[in-house]
Amino acid sequence: MLRRRLFGGALAAMAVAFATPGLRHLDFTRLAGGKSTSFLQPAVDRAAARLVPFYPITPAERLKAFRELNFHPHGLYLPDDELARQSLVLKVREIGQVTEADRRLRAYLELQKQTEQWQAAGIPGHWNGQQAIARSNARFRIAAQGRRAGKTTEAAMEAIACAYVRPRSWVWLVGPTMKLADRAFEKVLTSIQDLGLETRSIKNSGQDKLIVLANGAKLEGISAENVWSMAGAAIDFAVIDEAAQIYPETWTRGVLPPLTDRNGQALLISSWEGEGDFFQKKAIEAEADRIMYGSEAAWELFRDASYDVNFYAFPQGERTPALEQAAKEMDPIEYLEQFGAIPATSRDRVFPEFKERVHVGTGDAYDYNSNLPVVLVADPSGGANPYAILAIQDYGDHVVIFDEFYESHMSTEEIAPVLAEKPWLHARKVNKETEPDRWQIDNCDDMIVDSASPEEIRRWTKMGFPAYAVPEKPEVPDRIPLMKNWLRDPTRFRFFYLKRQREVLEQMGRTEDDLVFMDREQRNALVIRIEMTLSDNEMDAATLRWLRSCAKVRVHQRCIHTIEEFKTYQFPKKRRLNMNYKEVPRDWMNHSMDGYGYYLWTKKRFADEEGQEGYDYSSFEVVPDEIPDDPTDPTVYREGVDKFLSSRVHRYSGHHHRRA
Repeated sequence: MLRRRLFGGALAAMAVAFATPGLRHLDFTRLAGGKSTSFLQPAVDRAAARLVPFYPITPAERLKAFRELNFHPHGLYLPDDELARQSLVLKVREIGQVTEADRRLRAYLELQKQTEQWQAAGIPGHWNGQQAIARSNARFRIAAQGRRAGKTTEAAMEAIACAYVRPRSWVWLVGPTMKLADRAFEKVLTSIQDLGLETRSIKNSGQDKLIVLANGAKLEGISAENVWSMAGAAIDFAVIDEAAQIYPETWTRGVLPPLTDRNGQALLISSWEGEGDFFQKKAIEAEADRIMYGSEAAWELFRDASYDVNFYAFPQGERTPALEQAAKEMDPIEYLEQFGAIPATSRDRVFPEFKERVHVGTGDAYDYNSNLPVVLVADPSGGANPYAILAIQDYGDHVVIFDEFYESHMSTEEIAPVLAEKPWLHARKVNKETEPDRWQIDNCDDMIVDSASPEEIRRWTKMGFPAYAVPEKPEVPDRIPLMKNWLRDPTRFRFFYLKRQREVLEQMGRTEDDLVFMDREQRNALVIRIEMTLSDNEMDAATLRWLRSCAKVRVHQRCIHTIEEFKTYQFPKKRRLNMNYKEVPRDWMNHSMDGYGYYLWTKKRFADEEGQEGYDYSSFEVVPDEIPDDPTDPTVYREGVDKFLSSRVHRYSGHHHRRA
């Protein structure tokens, strides 16, 4: 009898082998000589789990599993039609007023089914909330939603659904630390126990968190503190909790390779924690990926305010008492980030004024202008760090960074030929073949180089470049105010901000005279509404035009490293809450930033004293409609160029020639 059972187990192993390409030549009949079925079956399971490819969970399978697990994701199908969508929002708020919880929930689920019928009928629109995440076909999904939006619940149920639908699958629950990974793991463990799912084993110690279901599927809690410890696995689904706190290497080296082995899927969840971190960059990439590839995109971003989607927690939306209390007590920017899913400009950033939508672009207004000379600015490097060189043109009332060089492990003699080949430099080689390289530079009168590198200046000059040192080089904190003011003119922005404040007060049924009598809570509510209109995902065309009119720096889209540094150049984080920030930024991601600072310090520090012509910011009576649709329109800037070329600022010779 025992041998019959063993032989049956061998037949099962053979069936797996014949179903798996490349294993049909193996002889599994020897397994019949084993001692016990209990030993053979786990071995067969493990072999099958490693050798059979994972088939990604489809939205239909995911939703079916949710129904079987008695999980009802929140979210509605929102019509594209504005009036229909507003009507739906009013209906949701009406249901939210129902005091009896069971009646309120039944009414909401009935409304959800009704909106699902709209989708089936072909009405244009989209899902929001947990429903949108669950219905996505994207392999990698990002849930950038506010606190209490239901991200962790959705992620936990998706992890369980994967293990439930795919026997012998392997699911990771990743957190920046084991303590944070434990939060998602505990949610999964509690849900499994509540659902009564059969398990083979459960480990839940400080460093070992593993659940093995009866079907052989594993759900494991993983800390991302040591990315090297994540190597060697092959997983089917990964949840990364608090993804805004992880380093890029956690994804590229720790999670993505194990997923690649099995064609696995991933769900990254987090609230925003400022700009410039891995999570925010991935969110931007996901949006671009979706625009380029549509429904075939590998990535998809879901961004919702907590009060807009989680009806279960906030049935009255923003008017839910708990949220109203939070808005009163929290810093307005913090409230918008934590509950409104609007990434706050990080308090650690040196240049929070920089916005990619405002400062970055392509086209004539950002390209090289043959009517203007080029100024080069260099932040040298010995090789380990990037050698950064910016190409800048001065339009008088604004400057354009239209090109960059940004490479490591290259010497000055290797960089010079690369620059000389740039068509905008108008460089002609004048040395003989047997002589060191030297060029005649016709379209660049200034090459500003860090004065801490006198030898670099000598080498550049030797090759024909008009290099000279930063005059009276300041400490970093001394040049930051100048750099900030050129990113956003403070006078013009103040005028715009006060104008927007009046508009919001009018919407609130108040006037500027009421500001004196508003308490802290009311002022917080005002700031929240103003900041929402300035956020990237809420910014309308008029606001964008105003902010662009305040910017005196433009950056071409090709200058990817300069853009990256503008967004990631930071002050050191505070180690304790009861201490001040250090005024000196971190010595990291600052090479282009140093070049930008050297340029302004050399060329624009005394611009006002020199009588530079430009906007008269003392009085504004311009409304957004009077600003061109695109304030970077070439015709607008050409007028600025003509004015600049005729101004005495342009006739005033550059610093390099003044020294001579």
